Amino acid sequence: MRALKMNTTANGPWLITPVVRDKDFLDMKDLFIEFATAIDFELDYQQLLRESASIKETYKMPKGVGFLLKTNNETIGCVALRKVNYNTVEVRKFYVRPSTAFQRWSKKLLEVAIDWANQSNYKKMRVESASAYPSLKKVFAEADFREKLVRDENTSEFVKVMEKALVSVPEYFEL
Repeated sequence: MRALKMNTTANGPWLITPVVRDKDFLDMKDLFIEFATAIDFELDYQQLLRESASIKETYKMPKGVGFLLKTNNETIGCVALRKVNYNTVEVRKFYVRPSTAFQRWSKKLLEVAIDWANQSNYKKMRVESASAYPSLKKVFAEADFREKLVRDENTSEFVKVMEKALVSVPEYFEL
């Protein structure tokens, strides 16, 4: 896979790339752990360590995909998506290091995730409302994600999610 987005801003050059190499998975894992240890509630560290150990299997195509956001050769954010079913993809992890440019970086990372889901012909993208912190909920809401209840496929219980209907826009098509 190639880099999906590249640009230069006042903060310097930035790049969003798919997670494909072992080093990419390690960078994504480090950001997951950084986020998990920075939040202000008790964690199940055993679950965190299990998930971190299987990150490559969990977010490698075709089950999932990840993207890294880099600026000035430093990885500052990531998004990890996981296939729910043939129609739906779920944002399982989303983290951008806190900064004054948090909203801007988060929007750019979410744009790439939405573009990827559209080109992969998913009909819906969702994120569990409970897993999105308030500033991130704002980013999702601005991208037209709407809250709703859906049945969890593993437990059959209803969970609150933010969901966006997608329009397939294949990169190539036959005339």
